[in-house]
Formats: sequence, C-alpha cells, structure tokens
Amino acid sequence: MTRNELLEVWEQTLHILEKKLNKHSFDTWLRSIKPLGCYNHRLIIEAPSHFSKSWLTDRYAPMIKNVFQGLSKQEIEVQFVLSGEIEDTPSPNKKTDKDNYEELNMTHLNPKYTFDSFVVGNSNRFAHAACLAVAELPAKAYNPLFIYGGVGLGKTHLMHAIGQYTLEHSNKKKVSYASSEQFTNELINSIRFDKTVEFRNKYRSMDILLVDDIQFLAGKESTQEEFFHTFNT
Repeated sequence: MTRNELLEVWEQTLHILEKKLNKHSFDTWLRSIKPLGCYNHRLIIEAPSHFSKSWLTDRYAPMIKNVFQGLSKQEIEVQFVLSGEIEDTPSPNKKTDKDNYEELNMTHLNPKYTFDSFVVGNSNRFAHAACLAVAELPAKAYNPLFIYGGVGLGKTHLMHAIGQYTLEHSNKKKVSYASSEQFTNELINSIRFDKTVEFRNKYRSMDILLVDDIQFLAGKESTQEEFFHTFNT
C-alpha cells in the first residue's frame, strides 16, 4: 500500500468512525491521530501520550481495525506507538541502515531496550546474566528461559535486549517479539481468515521467539496448544 493509498483509506476510516461515535469522543481521541505507515499487515498509528496510547489501544483499536480492514480488503493489526518508539519510520520504498525496516517491524523490538541501557543490581543480576547467555547462544543456553518478577522491574527490557543483541551479532537469525495478547489475536485471525499455515510458518520459522506476559495464556487452551507446538517445533 502506497502512502497516498494509506492516507485515502485512513480518511475514509475516520469518516465512518465519526458517524459511529459521539462528537466529543471522536474529536478527543481520533480526529488528530495520523497513521505512520502500514507494513507487513500492521497499521502503525502515532499516539500523542502514554495515556492516550493505552486508551486508544484498549478502546478504539478493534473498531479501527474492523473499519480499515473492510475498506482496504487487507488483514491488519493496529499498533499505537509514541513518537520515537519506532525511529526513522521510512516510506515503503526506503530502507534503514540495516537495509530492512521490515525486519525491525516484524520483530517489534524497541531499539532503546538494550543490555547497555539496562541497570544491573543485586536483585536482577542473575536474570541479566541468563538473558545475555541466551542472546549469545540461542536455543542452547536456558531454553526455554522464563523471566519472573514484579511489574516495572525490567522483564520486557531484557526480552527486547535479547532480540537486539542477537540481531546485532548475527544478522542471519530470525527474531520475533510478541505479547501473549498479540499471539492469541493472530491465532484467532489466522483461523478466521483461513491463514493458519501462514501463522504457523511465521512463528515456527523463528530462531528466537520472545513472548511477553505469557501468564495471560492461562485458560486459553487452544492458544496454549498452538504455543506448545510452536515451541516444540
């Protein structure tokens, strides 16, 4: 999808959403947001703040997805980002320093979360060392590695750091980061759109698969089964 095509579909999407929502909600949350791009079936939209990113993701992402998919005839996922979270977003024909923004987009890694930027202390020293070992010897050291800890202690940071380190030191490795919610949603959509083969090929071809908040797979038997088969491939 070209930039002009994206903007055209986006304007149509906003027009439909404006009719579905009350004026205050639409003006407050949707009128001013703009898409940064649509890569690998992922519609990336910039949010003005952390709060709005969370609110838009929870309240409006499904609605935007349904309308945009209906207009574009493409299966997509909606991702809200803050300014700087995805750096140097290119046009579809422009390449990054690594000659692949698409790879970065597919990994969903935050370039700011690296081992160098992680603050090591007594409470997280072992976790840091274990993650570094995984990054240096994928599929050999601590496979699988399960990181457990409280909220805000750096679990997600370490997961991103594993992926960043691996890509920097071995550009032939395939890395993908996903939340358990994203994994579940992609599985559901793959069944809905009869694309289970593509779903399995995507995740089972990875050298390193990083799944965040895996505890949310509890109670989702079908997703657990698919994840089990993916992990054991």
